[in-house]
Amino acid sequence: MQVFEKACIIYDKALKNFIYTLTRNDPYAADEIYQNTMLGALTGLNCLRDSSKIKSWIFSIAKAESRRYYASRRPEKSADRSIAAGGENCWPEHSYDFTKHIEDREYVKTLINCLESEERQLYILHYYYGLPLKEVSEMLNINYSTVRSMHMRGITKMRKQSSRRQDV
Repeated sequence: MQVFEKACIIYDKALKNFIYTLTRNDPYAADEIYQNTMLGALTGLNCLRDSSKIKSWIFSIAKAESRRYYASRRPEKSADRSIAAGGENCWPEHSYDFTKHIEDREYVKTLINCLESEERQLYILHYYYGLPLKEVSEMLNINYSTVRSMHMRGITKMRKQSSRRQDV
C-alpha cells in the first residue's frame, strides 16, 4: 500500500497530463478516466509483481480506461447492436427516412466541424450528451455567460455555413 501511495504522489501530475492528452482536452472525460484508473490500480495492486514497474503499470491502466471510456460512448456501437440483435425487423419501415436521417447527421457533423475547438466541445456536451449549459460551463471552467455567448455565436456561424452550402 505504501508503494501505491508513493507512486500516486510522484506520478500524479504526469498521469493527469497523460490522461488529458488521451482525452483530447476533454476535462470531464479526463477526470472520469483518472478516477477509474486510480480505482483500478488500487483494486488490482495485488496483481503487480514488480513494484519498480508501477509507473508503466498505472499508465497502462489509464490507456485501457481511456479505450473503455470512448468505446462505451460511440453512438454507432448501440446502433450496430440493435441491428445485429433484431435482424431486418430493426430497419425503419421507409428506407428513405433512414437515408435522410444519415444525411442529416452528416450535415450536422460538417456544421459542427466549422466551429472552433471550444465551441465544438460546448455543442457536443450540450446537445450530444444532453448537459445543461450551466454544467457545461462548470466542466469547461468557463463563465456561464461566456458559454451562453459562445453558444449563440456558434449557432450564428452554423447558420451562415448552412446558407453558404445551400447557395452552392
